Amino acid sequence: MQDEKARRPNVVLIVIDALRARNLGCYGAEDDPSPNIDRLAEGGILFENAFSCWNTTDQSLTSILTGRYPRTHGITHHGDKIPPDDLRTFRKLNIKLLSEVFRQNGYRTLAVDWMGRWFKSGFDYYGYTPKRNLFQKMMYNLLTLPYLHIKYMVSGIGIVKIYKKRRDASPRTDWKTFKEVFQTFRFIFELARIHDSGFVTGLAKELIHRAKGENFFLFIHYWDTHPPYNCPRKYRPHKKIRTSLDLLSAKYQGAVSHVDRNLGKLLQFMKNEKLLNNSLIILTSDHGESLTEHEIFFDHHGLYDVTTHVPLILFAPKHLTEAKRIKALVQHVDLVPTLCDLLGIESDGRAWDGRSLLPIISGDEKEIRDHALTEESYAERKIALRTKEYKYIYAPDGQGKCKYCQKVHGGSEELYSLTDDPEETDNRISKDRFRAEKMRLRLADVIDALESKKQAELKKHEADKTPPGSFSDAKEEKKIRKKFKSLGYMD
Repeated sequence: MQDEKARRPNVVLIVIDALRARNLGCYGAEDDPSPNIDRLAEGGILFENAFSCWNTTDQSLTSILTGRYPRTHGITHHGDKIPPDDLRTFRKLNIKLLSEVFRQNGYRTLAVDWMGRWFKSGFDYYGYTPKRNLFQKMMYNLLTLPYLHIKYMVSGIGIVKIYKKRRDASPRTDWKTFKEVFQTFRFIFELARIHDSGFVTGLAKELIHRAKGENFFLFIHYWDTHPPYNCPRKYRPHKKIRTSLDLLSAKYQGAVSHVDRNLGKLLQFMKNEKLLNNSLIILTSDHGESLTEHEIFFDHHGLYDVTTHVPLILFAPKHLTEAKRIKALVQHVDLVPTLCDLLGIESDGRAWDGRSLLPIISGDEKEIRDHALTEESYAERKIALRTKEYKYIYAPDGQGKCKYCQKVHGGSEELYSLTDDPEETDNRISKDRFRAEKMRLRLADVIDALESKKQAELKKHEADKTPPGSFSDAKEEKKIRKKFKSLGYMD
Protein backbone atom coordinates (compact mmCIF):
# COMPACT_ATOMS: atom_id res chain seq x y z
CA MET A 1 0.00 0.00 0.00
CA GLN A 2 2.82 2.39 0.86
CA ASP A 3 4.63 1.57 -2.42
CA GLU A 4 1.44 2.22 -4.39
CA LYS A 5 0.96 5.53 -2.58
CA ALA A 6 4.56 6.53 -3.24
CA ARG A 7 4.15 5.87 -6.98
CA ARG A 8 1.18 8.18 -7.25
CA PRO A 9 1.96 11.78 -8.11
CA ASN A 10 0.92 14.84 -6.20
CA VAL A 11 -1.96 16.57 -7.96
CA VAL A 12 -2.29 20.34 -8.37
CA LEU A 13 -5.50 21.63 -9.92
CA ILE A 14 -5.18 25.27 -11.02
CA VAL A 15 -8.34 27.16 -12.01
CA ILE A 16 -7.76 30.70 -13.29
CA ASP A 17 -11.17 32.33 -13.08
CA ALA A 18 -12.56 33.89 -16.30
CA LEU A 19 -9.39 33.16 -18.29
CA ARG A 20 -9.95 33.11 -22.06
CA ALA A 21 -8.01 30.44 -23.94
CA ARG A 22 -7.31 32.88 -26.78
CA ASN A 23 -5.41 35.24 -24.44
CA LEU A 24 -2.64 32.71 -23.80
CA GLY A 25 0.39 32.44 -26.05
CA CYS A 26 -0.01 28.69 -26.40
CA TYR A 27 -3.51 29.30 -27.79
CA GLY A 28 -2.37 31.91 -30.30
CA ALA A 29 -2.17 35.21 -28.38
CA GLU A 30 0.52 37.64 -29.51
CA ASP A 31 3.12 39.59 -27.49
CA ASP A 32 4.11 36.64 -25.28
CA PRO A 33 1.59 37.27 -22.45
CA SER A 34 2.01 33.88 -20.74
CA PRO A 35 5.53 32.41 -21.03
CA ASN A 36 5.22 30.19 -17.95
CA ILE A 37 1.90 28.68 -18.95
CA ASP A 38 3.27 28.24 -22.46
CA ARG A 39 6.26 26.27 -21.13
CA LEU A 40 3.88 24.10 -19.12
CA ALA A 41 1.94 23.41 -22.33
CA GLU A 42 5.13 22.67 -24.29
CA GLY A 43 5.96 19.89 -21.86
CA GLY A 44 2.45 18.54 -21.42
CA ILE A 45 -0.87 17.86 -23.13
CA LEU A 46 -2.75 20.87 -24.48
CA PHE A 47 -6.38 20.47 -25.52
CA GLU A 48 -7.19 22.95 -28.27
CA ASN A 49 -10.96 22.51 -28.06
CA ALA A 50 -11.92 22.38 -24.38
CA PHE A 51 -15.25 23.90 -23.29
CA SER A 52 -16.92 24.76 -20.01
CA CYS A 53 -20.32 23.34 -19.05
CA TRP A 54 -21.72 26.62 -17.72
CA ASN A 55 -20.55 30.23 -17.86
CA THR A 56 -20.62 31.05 -14.13
CA THR A 57 -18.39 29.72 -11.39
CA ASP A 58 -20.64 27.75 -9.04
CA GLN A 59 -22.02 25.45 -11.72
CA SER A 60 -18.80 25.16 -13.69
CA LEU A 61 -16.49 24.52 -10.75
CA THR A 62 -18.89 21.88 -9.42
CA SER A 63 -18.69 20.15 -12.81
CA ILE A 64 -14.88 20.29 -12.72
CA LEU A 65 -14.87 18.64 -9.28
CA THR A 66 -17.59 16.02 -9.94
CA GLY A 67 -17.35 14.97 -13.60
CA ARG A 68 -21.05 15.78 -14.03
CA TYR A 69 -23.01 18.40 -15.92
CA PRO A 70 -24.99 20.86 -13.79
CA ARG A 71 -28.11 19.10 -15.08
CA THR A 72 -27.06 15.98 -13.16
CA HIS A 73 -25.25 17.40 -10.12
CA GLY A 74 -28.12 19.78 -9.40
CA ILE A 75 -26.38 23.16 -9.04
CA THR A 76 -27.90 25.11 -11.94
CA HIS A 77 -27.85 28.58 -10.37
CA HIS A 78 -25.07 30.81 -9.11
CA GLY A 79 -24.01 32.75 -6.06
CA ASP A 80 -26.82 34.46 -4.17
CA LYS A 81 -29.40 33.09 -6.64
CA ILE A 82 -29.06 29.40 -5.67
CA PRO A 83 -32.52 28.19 -4.60
CA PRO A 84 -33.25 25.48 -1.99
CA ASP A 85 -34.15 23.01 -4.76
CA ASP A 86 -30.59 23.07 -6.10
CA LEU A 87 -29.16 22.29 -2.69
CA ARG A 88 -31.79 19.63 -2.02
CA THR A 89 -30.98 17.88 -5.31
CA PHE A 90 -27.23 18.05 -4.74
CA ARG A 91 -27.61 16.56 -1.25
CA LYS A 92 -29.99 13.80 -2.32
CA LEU A 93 -27.72 12.70 -5.15
CA ASN A 94 -24.93 12.27 -2.58
CA ILE A 95 -22.32 13.39 -5.12
CA LYS A 96 -18.66 13.09 -4.21
CA LEU A 97 -16.23 15.86 -5.03
CA LEU A 98 -12.76 15.11 -6.35
CA SER A 99 -11.35 16.24 -3.00
CA GLU A 100 -13.37 13.55 -1.21
CA VAL A 101 -12.17 10.90 -3.66
CA PHE A 102 -8.55 11.90 -3.14
CA ARG A 103 -8.86 11.97 0.65
CA GLN A 104 -10.37 8.48 0.63
CA ASN A 105 -7.32 7.37 -1.36
CA GLY A 106 -4.72 8.64 1.08
CA TYR A 107 -4.09 12.13 -0.22
CA ARG A 108 -3.82 15.21 1.97
CA THR A 109 -6.32 17.64 0.47
CA LEU A 110 -5.67 21.39 0.41
CA ALA A 111 -7.36 24.38 -1.25
CA VAL A 112 -6.67 28.10 -1.60
CA ASP A 113 -10.12 29.58 -2.28
CA TRP A 114 -13.06 31.36 -0.63
CA MET A 115 -16.13 29.88 -2.40
CA GLY A 116 -16.99 27.79 0.66
CA ARG A 117 -20.29 25.86 0.95
CA TRP A 118 -20.15 22.42 -0.72
CA PHE A 119 -16.75 23.23 -2.24
CA LYS A 120 -15.16 22.75 1.19
CA SER A 121 -16.20 19.10 1.31
CA GLY A 122 -13.30 16.69 1.52
CA PHE A 123 -10.56 19.27 2.12
CA ASP A 124 -8.25 19.02 5.12
CA TYR A 125 -7.48 22.71 4.63
CA TYR A 126 -9.73 25.14 2.75
CA GLY A 127 -9.28 28.89 2.89
CA TYR A 128 -6.90 31.77 2.28
CA THR A 129 -5.41 32.60 5.67
CA PRO A 130 -1.63 32.15 5.81
CA LYS A 131 0.39 31.83 8.98
CA ARG A 132 1.81 35.27 9.77
CA ASN A 133 3.47 36.81 12.78
CA LEU A 134 2.18 40.06 14.24
CA PHE A 135 4.59 42.27 12.26
CA GLN A 136 3.70 40.58 8.94
CA LYS A 137 0.00 41.00 9.65
CA MET A 138 0.44 44.69 10.46
CA MET A 139 2.47 45.40 7.30
CA TYR A 140 0.01 43.55 5.09
CA ASN A 141 -3.10 45.17 6.59
CA LEU A 142 -1.62 48.68 6.73
CA LEU A 143 0.16 48.80 3.36
CA THR A 144 -0.72 46.09 0.84
CA LEU A 145 -4.39 45.53 1.54
CA PRO A 146 -5.56 49.18 1.37
CA TYR A 147 -3.74 49.59 -1.95
CA LEU A 148 -5.50 46.54 -3.40
CA HIS A 149 -8.80 47.70 -1.96
CA ILE A 150 -8.70 51.18 -3.53
CA LYS A 151 -7.49 49.89 -6.88
CA TYR A 152 -10.22 47.28 -6.94
CA MET A 153 -12.96 49.82 -6.14
CA VAL A 154 -11.85 52.20 -8.89
CA SER A 155 -11.85 49.39 -11.45
CA GLY A 156 -15.24 48.13 -10.31
CA ILE A 157 -16.81 51.56 -10.64
CA GLY A 158 -15.40 51.81 -14.17
CA ILE A 159 -17.23 48.64 -15.21
CA VAL A 160 -20.47 49.82 -13.59
CA LYS A 161 -20.26 53.09 -15.54
CA ILE A 162 -19.91 51.20 -18.81
CA TYR A 163 -23.11 49.24 -18.15
CA LYS A 164 -24.96 52.35 -16.99
CA LYS A 165 -24.38 53.98 -20.38
CA ARG A 166 -25.94 50.97 -22.10
CA ARG A 167 -29.05 50.72 -19.96
CA ASP A 168 -32.27 52.57 -20.59
CA ALA A 169 -32.27 55.64 -18.35
CA SER A 170 -34.94 55.43 -15.67
CA PRO A 171 -35.23 55.91 -11.89
CA ARG A 172 -35.13 52.12 -11.51
CA THR A 173 -31.91 51.63 -13.47
CA ASP A 174 -30.30 54.66 -11.82
CA TRP A 175 -31.13 53.15 -8.42
CA LYS A 176 -29.64 49.82 -9.51
CA THR A 177 -26.46 51.59 -10.58
CA PHE A 178 -26.21 53.41 -7.26
CA LYS A 179 -26.61 50.12 -5.37
CA GLU A 180 -23.89 48.49 -7.47
CA VAL A 181 -21.47 51.35 -6.80
CA PHE A 182 -22.35 51.21 -3.10
CA GLN A 183 -21.68 47.47 -3.02
CA THR A 184 -18.29 48.13 -4.57
CA PHE A 185 -17.44 50.61 -1.83
CA ARG A 186 -18.53 48.05 0.75
CA PHE A 187 -16.12 45.57 -0.80
CA ILE A 188 -14.59 43.43 1.88
CA PHE A 189 -10.86 43.05 2.26
CA GLU A 190 -10.84 39.26 1.94
CA LEU A 191 -11.81 39.41 -1.72
CA ALA A 192 -9.13 41.97 -2.58
CA ARG A 193 -6.67 39.57 -0.98
CA ILE A 194 -7.51 36.63 -3.20
CA HIS A 195 -7.56 38.83 -6.29
CA ASP A 196 -3.80 39.14 -5.82
CA SER A 197 -2.14 36.11 -7.42
CA GLY A 198 1.03 36.89 -5.48
CA PHE A 199 -0.86 36.37 -2.23
CA VAL A 200 -2.52 33.18 -3.48
CA THR A 201 0.79 31.77 -4.72
CA GLY A 202 2.49 32.56 -1.41
CA LEU A 203 -0.14 30.64 0.52
CA ALA A 204 -0.01 27.73 -1.94
CA LYS A 205 3.75 27.50 -1.43
CA GLU A 206 3.27 27.40 2.36
CA LEU A 207 0.75 24.56 2.04
CA ILE A 208 2.99 22.59 -0.33
CA HIS A 209 5.99 22.98 1.96
CA ARG A 210 4.04 21.65 4.94
CA ALA A 211 2.63 18.71 2.97
CA LYS A 212 5.71 17.70 0.96
CA GLY A 213 6.30 14.54 2.99
CA GLU A 214 3.02 12.98 1.81
CA ASN A 215 0.86 12.72 -1.28
CA PHE A 216 -1.25 15.84 -1.62
CA PHE A 217 -4.03 17.21 -3.78
CA LEU A 218 -3.92 21.00 -3.98
CA PHE A 219 -6.66 23.14 -5.55
CA ILE A 220 -5.62 26.73 -6.35
CA HIS A 221 -8.20 29.27 -7.51
CA TYR A 222 -6.71 32.42 -9.08
CA TRP A 223 -9.07 35.38 -9.52
CA ASP A 224 -7.01 38.16 -11.13
CA THR A 225 -8.68 37.73 -14.54
CA HIS A 226 -12.17 38.04 -13.08
CA PRO A 227 -13.68 41.56 -13.23
CA PRO A 228 -12.42 44.11 -12.40
CA TYR A 229 -9.04 42.63 -13.49
CA ASN A 230 -6.58 43.34 -10.74
CA CYS A 231 -2.97 43.69 -11.85
CA PRO A 232 0.01 45.99 -11.24
CA ARG A 233 0.35 48.69 -13.91
CA LYS A 234 3.67 47.30 -15.18
CA TYR A 235 1.93 44.19 -16.53
CA ARG A 236 -0.43 46.06 -18.84
CA PRO A 237 0.40 45.93 -22.56
CA HIS A 238 2.27 48.97 -23.85
CA LYS A 239 -0.32 50.46 -26.17
CA LYS A 240 -2.31 53.65 -26.40
CA ILE A 241 -5.27 53.87 -24.04
CA ARG A 242 -7.95 56.09 -25.57
CA THR A 243 -11.12 54.97 -23.81
CA SER A 244 -12.28 53.18 -20.68
CA LEU A 245 -12.87 50.13 -22.89
CA ASP A 246 -9.20 50.19 -23.96
CA LEU A 247 -8.15 50.49 -20.34
CA LEU A 248 -10.19 47.52 -19.15
CA SER A 249 -9.01 45.36 -22.06
CA ALA A 250 -5.41 46.25 -21.22
CA LYS A 251 -6.00 45.47 -17.55
CA TYR A 252 -7.43 42.07 -18.45
CA GLN A 253 -4.35 41.18 -20.48
CA GLY A 254 -2.18 42.55 -17.69
CA ALA A 255 -4.00 40.30 -15.23
CA VAL A 256 -3.19 37.32 -17.46
CA SER A 257 0.51 38.23 -17.34
CA HIS A 258 0.39 38.83 -13.59
CA VAL A 259 -1.09 35.39 -12.90
CA ASP A 260 1.39 33.82 -15.31
CA ARG A 261 4.34 35.37 -13.51
CA ASN A 262 3.17 34.12 -10.12
CA LEU A 263 2.35 30.71 -11.53
CA GLY A 264 5.94 30.60 -12.76
CA LYS A 265 7.11 31.26 -9.21
CA LEU A 266 4.95 28.39 -7.96
CA LEU A 267 6.36 25.97 -10.55
CA GLN A 268 9.93 27.03 -9.73
CA PHE A 269 9.23 26.51 -6.04
CA MET A 270 7.94 23.00 -6.72
CA LYS A 271 11.05 22.30 -8.80
CA ASN A 272 13.31 23.54 -5.99
CA GLU A 273 11.43 21.34 -3.53
CA LYS A 274 11.98 18.38 -5.91
CA LEU A 275 8.22 17.89 -6.32
CA LEU A 276 7.60 18.99 -9.90
CA ASN A 277 8.66 15.80 -11.68
CA ASN A 278 6.39 13.61 -9.57
CA SER A 279 3.36 15.91 -9.84
CA LEU A 280 0.34 16.05 -12.09
CA ILE A 281 -0.66 19.64 -12.83
CA ILE A 282 -4.00 20.51 -14.40
CA LEU A 283 -4.52 24.07 -15.59
CA THR A 284 -7.89 25.34 -16.77
CA SER A 285 -10.45 28.10 -16.24
CA ASP A 286 -14.06 27.80 -15.15
CA HIS A 287 -15.21 29.93 -18.10
CA GLY A 288 -13.90 32.68 -20.36
CA GLU A 289 -14.84 36.34 -20.70
CA SER A 290 -16.39 38.76 -23.20
CA LEU A 291 -14.29 41.89 -23.67
CA THR A 292 -16.89 43.83 -25.72
CA GLU A 293 -17.51 40.99 -28.22
CA HIS A 294 -21.22 40.66 -29.09
CA GLU A 295 -21.91 43.88 -27.17
CA ILE A 296 -21.11 42.10 -23.90
CA PHE A 297 -18.82 44.31 -21.88
CA PHE A 298 -16.28 42.76 -19.49
CA ASP A 299 -18.35 39.93 -18.13
CA HIS A 300 -19.00 36.25 -18.80
CA HIS A 301 -22.59 36.08 -19.93
CA GLY A 302 -23.34 34.78 -23.40
CA LEU A 303 -22.49 31.33 -24.80
CA TYR A 304 -20.08 32.43 -27.52
CA ASP A 305 -16.62 30.87 -27.68
CA VAL A 306 -14.95 33.84 -25.98
CA THR A 307 -16.86 32.77 -22.86
CA THR A 308 -17.07 28.99 -23.25
CA HIS A 309 -13.70 28.06 -24.81
CA VAL A 310 -11.29 27.42 -21.94
CA PRO A 311 -7.64 26.42 -21.69
CA LEU A 312 -6.94 22.87 -20.58
CA ILE A 313 -3.38 21.67 -20.01
CA LEU A 314 -2.21 18.47 -18.31
CA PHE A 315 1.43 18.30 -17.21
CA ALA A 316 2.85 15.13 -15.67
CA PRO A 317 6.48 14.38 -16.61
CA LYS A 318 6.44 10.82 -15.21
CA HIS A 319 2.99 9.83 -16.46
CA LEU A 320 2.36 11.84 -19.64
CA THR A 321 5.82 11.74 -21.16
CA GLU A 322 5.02 12.83 -24.71
CA ALA A 323 3.95 16.45 -25.21
CA LYS A 324 0.93 16.80 -27.53
CA ARG A 325 -1.66 19.21 -28.83
CA ILE A 326 -5.04 17.50 -29.14
CA LYS A 327 -7.85 18.82 -31.33
CA ALA A 328 -10.66 16.57 -30.05
CA LEU A 329 -13.67 18.19 -28.38
CA VAL A 330 -13.47 17.83 -24.58
CA GLN A 331 -15.31 19.31 -21.59
CA HIS A 332 -14.71 19.85 -17.90
CA VAL A 333 -16.77 16.76 -17.07
CA ASP A 334 -13.96 14.66 -18.58
CA LEU A 335 -11.42 15.71 -15.94
CA VAL A 336 -12.49 13.54 -12.99
CA PRO A 337 -12.70 10.33 -15.07
CA THR A 338 -9.27 11.14 -16.53
CA LEU A 339 -7.62 11.67 -13.14
CA CYS A 340 -9.11 8.51 -11.67
CA ASP A 341 -8.06 6.55 -14.77
CA LEU A 342 -4.54 7.98 -14.76
CA LEU A 343 -3.98 7.41 -11.02
CA GLY A 344 -5.64 4.01 -10.84
CA ILE A 345 -8.34 5.19 -8.45
CA GLU A 346 -11.40 2.99 -8.45
CA SER A 347 -14.74 4.79 -8.64
CA ASP A 348 -18.23 4.28 -9.94
CA GLY A 349 -17.85 5.47 -13.52
CA ARG A 350 -21.62 5.43 -14.03
CA ALA A 351 -21.84 8.54 -11.87
CA TRP A 352 -19.88 10.58 -14.40
CA ASP A 353 -21.16 12.33 -17.49
CA GLY A 354 -17.65 12.65 -18.89
CA ARG A 355 -15.13 10.15 -20.21
CA SER A 356 -11.45 9.60 -19.57
CA LEU A 357 -9.18 11.54 -21.91
CA LEU A 358 -6.47 8.88 -21.83
CA PRO A 359 -7.68 7.09 -25.00
CA ILE A 360 -7.27 10.25 -27.09
CA ILE A 361 -4.00 11.12 -25.34
CA SER A 362 -2.59 7.69 -26.20
CA GLY A 363 -3.98 7.84 -29.73
CA ASP A 364 -6.24 4.81 -29.29
CA GLU A 365 -9.24 7.02 -30.10
CA LYS A 366 -9.49 10.23 -32.11
CA GLU A 367 -12.64 11.55 -30.45
CA ILE A 368 -14.57 10.84 -27.25
CA ARG A 369 -17.54 13.14 -27.97
CA ASP A 370 -19.13 14.79 -30.99
CA HIS A 371 -20.59 17.80 -29.16
CA ALA A 372 -20.16 20.12 -26.19
CA LEU A 373 -23.11 21.26 -24.08
CA THR A 374 -23.00 24.67 -22.36
CA GLU A 375 -25.69 26.60 -20.50
CA GLU A 376 -26.23 29.86 -18.62
CA SER A 377 -28.80 31.09 -16.14
CA TYR A 378 -27.57 34.18 -14.28
CA ALA A 379 -27.72 37.18 -16.64
CA GLU A 380 -29.83 35.39 -19.24
CA ARG A 381 -31.19 31.88 -19.81
CA LYS A 382 -29.74 30.12 -22.85
CA ILE A 383 -28.47 26.68 -23.87
CA ALA A 384 -25.88 25.87 -26.54
CA LEU A 385 -24.89 22.74 -28.44
CA ARG A 386 -21.50 23.00 -30.14
CA THR A 387 -19.86 20.67 -32.63
CA LYS A 388 -16.56 21.34 -34.38
CA GLU A 389 -18.40 22.90 -37.31
CA TYR A 390 -21.53 24.52 -35.88
CA LYS A 391 -23.00 26.08 -32.77
CA TYR A 392 -26.70 26.29 -31.97
CA ILE A 393 -27.91 28.58 -29.16
CA TYR A 394 -31.46 28.50 -27.86
CA ALA A 395 -33.42 30.54 -25.27
CA PRO A 396 -35.93 28.22 -23.53
CA ASP A 397 -38.20 31.14 -22.64
CA GLY A 398 -38.33 32.23 -26.28
CA GLN A 399 -36.50 35.47 -25.56
CA GLY A 400 -33.34 35.24 -23.42
CA LYS A 401 -33.26 38.91 -22.43
CA CYS A 402 -30.07 39.91 -20.61
CA LYS A 403 -30.74 41.55 -17.25
CA TYR A 404 -27.34 43.25 -17.33
CA CYS A 405 -27.58 44.80 -20.80
CA GLN A 406 -31.40 45.09 -21.00
CA LYS A 407 -31.40 43.49 -24.45
CA VAL A 408 -31.34 40.10 -26.21
CA HIS A 409 -27.87 39.19 -27.42
CA GLY A 410 -27.95 37.61 -30.86
CA GLY A 411 -31.61 36.60 -30.77
CA SER A 412 -33.64 33.89 -29.06
CA GLU A 413 -32.29 31.30 -31.50
CA GLU A 414 -28.85 31.36 -33.11
CA LEU A 415 -26.86 29.21 -35.52
CA TYR A 416 -23.23 29.81 -36.44
CA SER A 417 -20.93 28.13 -38.94
CA LEU A 418 -17.70 28.00 -36.94
CA THR A 419 -15.63 27.06 -39.98
CA ASP A 420 -16.64 30.15 -41.97
CA ASP A 421 -17.45 32.43 -39.03
CA PRO A 422 -15.28 31.60 -36.00
CA GLU A 423 -16.14 34.92 -34.31
CA GLU A 424 -19.87 34.02 -34.39
CA THR A 425 -21.12 37.24 -35.95
CA ASP A 426 -23.36 35.89 -38.74
CA ASN A 427 -26.50 34.29 -37.31
CA ARG A 428 -27.60 31.76 -39.96
CA ILE A 429 -30.85 30.78 -38.27
CA SER A 430 -33.02 32.03 -41.13
CA LYS A 431 -30.61 30.81 -43.83
CA ASP A 432 -30.28 27.22 -42.66
CA ARG A 433 -33.47 26.21 -40.86
CA PHE A 434 -32.94 22.54 -41.65
CA ARG A 435 -29.61 22.38 -39.81
CA ALA A 436 -30.95 24.51 -36.95
CA GLU A 437 -33.91 22.19 -36.47
CA LYS A 438 -31.63 19.16 -36.58
CA MET A 439 -29.39 20.63 -33.87
CA ARG A 440 -32.40 21.71 -31.80
CA LEU A 441 -33.69 18.13 -31.78
CA ARG A 442 -30.23 16.84 -30.91
CA LEU A 443 -30.00 19.34 -28.07
CA ALA A 444 -33.39 18.19 -26.78
CA ASP A 445 -32.20 14.56 -26.81
CA VAL A 446 -29.02 15.45 -24.90
CA ILE A 447 -30.95 17.34 -22.23
CA ASP A 448 -33.61 14.63 -21.94
CA ALA A 449 -30.91 12.01 -21.37
CA LEU A 450 -29.30 14.06 -18.60
CA GLU A 451 -32.64 14.82 -16.94
CA SER A 452 -33.62 11.14 -17.10
CA LYS A 453 -30.35 10.15 -15.48
CA LYS A 454 -30.90 12.64 -12.67
CA GLN A 455 -34.52 11.58 -12.07
CA ALA A 456 -33.53 7.91 -11.98
CA GLU A 457 -30.93 8.67 -9.31
CA LEU A 458 -33.34 10.83 -7.33
CA LYS A 459 -35.89 8.00 -7.24
CA LYS A 460 -33.36 5.88 -5.40
CA HIS A 461 -33.30 8.56 -2.70
CA GLU A 462 -36.95 9.62 -2.70
CA ALA A 463 -37.45 8.24 0.81
CA ASP A 464 -34.86 10.73 2.03
CA LYS A 465 -36.82 13.79 3.23
CA THR A 466 -33.75 15.68 4.42
CA PRO A 467 -34.32 19.44 4.07
CA PRO A 468 -31.86 21.36 1.88
CA GLY A 469 -30.17 22.98 4.85
CA SER A 470 -26.99 24.98 4.40
CA PHE A 471 -23.40 24.11 3.61
CA SER A 472 -22.21 26.88 5.92
CA ASP A 473 -23.44 28.93 8.86
CA ALA A 474 -25.55 32.06 8.50
CA LYS A 475 -22.58 34.38 9.04
CA GLU A 476 -20.59 32.73 6.27
CA GLU A 477 -23.59 32.75 3.91
CA LYS A 478 -24.00 36.50 4.44
CA LYS A 479 -20.31 37.05 3.76
CA ILE A 480 -20.44 34.99 0.57
CA ARG A 481 -23.43 36.97 -0.71
CA LYS A 482 -21.56 40.22 -0.12
CA LYS A 483 -18.55 38.88 -1.96
CA PHE A 484 -20.61 37.97 -5.01
CA LYS A 485 -22.10 41.47 -5.01
CA SER A 486 -18.63 42.93 -4.83
CA LEU A 487 -17.56 40.79 -7.77
CA GLY A 488 -20.08 42.65 -9.92
CA TYR A 489 -22.96 40.16 -10.00
CA MET A 490 -26.00 42.44 -10.25
CA ASP A 491 -29.60 41.98 -9.22
